[in-house]
Amino acid sequence: MSAYMVISVTPQDEDKFREYEAATLSVVGRYGGVPIARDVEPLVLETDAKPALAVILRFDSKQAVEAFYHSDDYAPLKEFRHTFAEAHALVIEGP
Repeated sequence: MSAYMVISVTPQDEDKFREYEAATLSVVGRYGGVPIARDVEPLVLETDAKPALAVILRFDSKQAVEAFYHSDDYAPLKEFRHTFAEAHALVIEGP
């Protein structure tokens, strides 16, 4: 069963975010991940948060998402993101 990583991001620095996003998508691909949706005006139904961007990535399994997220490849990018953006992510299974 596929796993979908649903991410909302509010970057404080757009240039750094573009740099992060390009590098991250390369790493995502190495772990079998594929971006399937990206929206710069997500419709927020229930929360006070107002993310500037929402992304959905599809992986083969939750284990593949965890392998990506906890990888040595992604660790420096995650640290970099923490310096300029607030993000929330969750993983759900689906077809």
